[in-house]
Amino acid sequence: MERQLVFIPIAADDMGALDGSTTLRERPAHTVTPELLAELGYSEREAEDAEYAAMVLASVAGLARHGTRLVIVAEVDPSTVRPGEDSANGEVVVEVCPTRSITAWFADEPGADVGAAADAARGLSIDDAWELPEVQDLLQRQDLLWNDVVEYRRATGGGA
Repeated sequence: MERQLVFIPIAADDMGALDGSTTLRERPAHTVTPELLAELGYSEREAEDAEYAAMVLASVAGLARHGTRLVIVAEVDPSTVRPGEDSANGEVVVEVCPTRSITAWFADEPGADVGAAADAARGLSIDDAWELPEVQDLLQRQDLLWNDVVEYRRATGGGA
């Protein structure tokens, strides 16, 4: 079955989605859309670069919505994905994200200070947040760390 790669920004309270104790429904997410490719000047052959861009955009959306850069990576059934309001930034809405679809997550290093960027970005659109010096500083100095979902499930005793 064909799967669609999506990046879902979440709040810290939603980490239970990794072990099945929380179900993500009707969530804004980011993915590679034709509009994102056009907006960023990527060709179809640059899919990996476009996926990275969608992940970074999801992290900025998370900063604006939740005050944190936590991004779940999932491979979902394309029939559960519908267009979002900001397709130029790869936004879609994921109707439901089963735990078994989640493969990893990205997060800032534990203890990283994202406060200035989070405060400045709170409630803004991705485009407006992206332009802020605090957000640009965070993006330039601090890469997100990739985390394997299996390790999280082992550490919490969960599994799905």
